[in-house]
Amino acid sequence: MNPYSYPLIYRGLFMLKLFAGAAMAALIGLSAPSAAMASAPLEAYGSLPSLESVVISPDGSALALIATIDDERRIIVKSLNGPVLASAVVGHRKVRNVQWAGVDHVVIEASITTSIKDTTYVGEHWQAVALNVRTGSYIQLPNDALDTLLNIVQGRLQPGVSGKKAVVYTPLYVTVAANMQSKSGHLDLYKIDLDTGTATRVQMGDNQTGDYLVKSDGAVLAKASYENNERTNDATWTLSLRRGSSWQDVAKTTDARNTPSLWGISPDGQSVILDTWDKQNALWRPTPVTLADGKVGDYIGPPRKQGALIDEDGVVLAFTYRSAGLAEYDFVEPRLKALWPAYRNAFKGQQVSLVSWTPDFSKLVLSVTSSNSAGSYYLADTRTKRVDPIGLAYPKITAADVANVRMIEYPAADGLPIQAILTTPKGRPEANLPLVVLPHGGPQSQDDVTFDWLAQGVASRGYAVLQPNYRGSTNTDHAFMEAGNGEWGGKMQTDLSDGVAFLAKAGVVDPKRVCIFGASYGGYAALAGAALQKGVYRCAVSVAGPSDLAGRLHDEILKYGEKNELIRYRKRVYGVQSASDPKLKAISPALHANEVEAPVLLIHGKDDTVVPFSESQKMASALKSAGKPYEFVTLNGEDHWLSNGATRKQMLTAAVAFIEKHNPPN
Repeated sequence: MNPYSYPLIYRGLFMLKLFAGAAMAALIGLSAPSAAMASAPLEAYGSLPSLESVVISPDGSALALIATIDDERRIIVKSLNGPVLASAVVGHRKVRNVQWAGVDHVVIEASITTSIKDTTYVGEHWQAVALNVRTGSYIQLPNDALDTLLNIVQGRLQPGVSGKKAVVYTPLYVTVAANMQSKSGHLDLYKIDLDTGTATRVQMGDNQTGDYLVKSDGAVLAKASYENNERTNDATWTLSLRRGSSWQDVAKTTDARNTPSLWGISPDGQSVILDTWDKQNALWRPTPVTLADGKVGDYIGPPRKQGALIDEDGVVLAFTYRSAGLAEYDFVEPRLKALWPAYRNAFKGQQVSLVSWTPDFSKLVLSVTSSNSAGSYYLADTRTKRVDPIGLAYPKITAADVANVRMIEYPAADGLPIQAILTTPKGRPEANLPLVVLPHGGPQSQDDVTFDWLAQGVASRGYAVLQPNYRGSTNTDHAFMEAGNGEWGGKMQTDLSDGVAFLAKAGVVDPKRVCIFGASYGGYAALAGAALQKGVYRCAVSVAGPSDLAGRLHDEILKYGEKNELIRYRKRVYGVQSASDPKLKAISPALHANEVEAPVLLIHGKDDTVVPFSESQKMASALKSAGKPYEFVTLNGEDHWLSNGATRKQMLTAAVAFIEKHNPPN
């Protein structure tokens, strides 16, 4: 499926309040922020980052960013050497991203939890608005379009020009029937005027089209399509190149489990870059397809797991890979390849991310974080070789407030090596410490040695924190990730407790003082630790954790159909063939509440559209019926990703208080 795809949203006012003030100017004054307090309170860790999505204008004269002030997220546009040019608050929606579109416009993306009547289920739906930083005017994108065109973010928002007008090119969904399940709608490519919001169709698609690749002048290069084959329970993915008024299919696969992604264009403009499956080495690898003849070329680079750094014009600038727990770049853009080593080496041992740049690469915005800092943004001038601080992501957290972090490795019970991140509190010897096991969500995700606000918040209260990259994680190779299939409640679970035993044997932690705390899949692991394991954990905290896998799969099949891609994925990772498979009941914590021996804290956002709020309600009801101790905290207006500052702090405060109550740090 299209990796850039998002759900849909109804038309509605995009509340944008403009203001300016000295507080915003001081926040990003391009100088070192003032020192934080001596000892950071818990809310300092739970607060949203003060700075996010810092991007530089194409002419290098100004920055646009998302700032959080008193839990309110704001968009600020500031001249590098002068005043704040514009600032805004985006109503009740959650700000997700900002980007420049030319030198006069900033495009703001925000989301809201809602549904479209007779069209979609409730979901986290995205919209966009263009802010003219010279005039202060703003317009929703699109604003002027047919009633059948949904004004939502359905893919890449690519800045471009049409004549002398600044526009964005983006796919938009056009409805034909009242219900999307009828599959009669289609994803078309549009250009949208940034001052009027008028949307004009550039390329018509169909109900199989998932992504487009277009140049900044509107010339369409390629599209990717995905057709679900319900009769054979697989799917066909197709890459097509534009040839005059028609399409030429140049690459195709029917392997539903290994669907390629359309990344972008090569720096020389001669090829399209795909991410395709290398069967021989069992991993995903970048692959060129020549635009002139549609020939699929050889894999690019060494056989290792890679991602991509793609600019706003869809050009693939670099391939990313991991080394020593950090993300690194292998640049294919020649100018960046020559420039990058000096800036990377200036921050040795830290995670350095290139987050924005001018088209000529004369100015770069860097995000830097590490195991002993909460993260900072820097502006690098590649002509003067000067690097200046922009600001701190967490200004109330100093280096003294960041606990010790390192990577460890231990063997699982079956001998499989498990890498993990161990965080230990400052000022305490690594001996007989109380422990909190903090499994990540996903489960196809990973933890690394850079700053983690949740782990640091827990460690600041005197706990060691273990974050295992259990089997099923993405930190090593594809085989390790696939090893998690069918192991929910099984080896994925014992990978966590094997880490507890390893640290206890080493004398680092006290095995009698251990709690488990996780969100999403980590929340499931916390519930499973209490319901499916004995004698390991003194308490369990689940944030948005699934509790009834059989019921959840049943409900999703009713929504999407038995042969849907999501359903195929669920069955694969659960290790079942149907929602009635007895294994699902065996690994569902809500169905084993009578076996729970430790107190449980349930925390869940009412607006969660990934793991329904009902999953925690089911667990609470089961624990109540079984007479087991539990608490239930509802996060009003919160989604799956803890996007709101107040409720994120509410979650962390409640979780730590519960852990301290049942597993005191001293």
